[in-house]
Amino acid sequence: MIQLGVNIDHIATLRQARGTRYPSPVRAALLAEYAGADAITLHLREDRRHIQDRDLEILREVLTIRMNLEMAVTD
Repeated sequence: MIQLGVNIDHIATLRQARGTRYPSPVRAALLAEYAGADAITLHLREDRRHIQDRDLEILREVLTIRMNLEMAVTD
């Protein structure tokens, strides 16, 4: 069966570009989960340019679906 994973990186990019607290990647992830998504995908960059540590902490607490982390393999 095909499953749907929703990537929330661009929502975090908008938030960071605006320098505000919205749009919220956490809220977007919860909306996607509510709408039937099977997983949430996010790219945790070493420089934390988009997704922030706090986003990850909150998502770990509130999501009941799978979370797919994309990360670089670096020292």
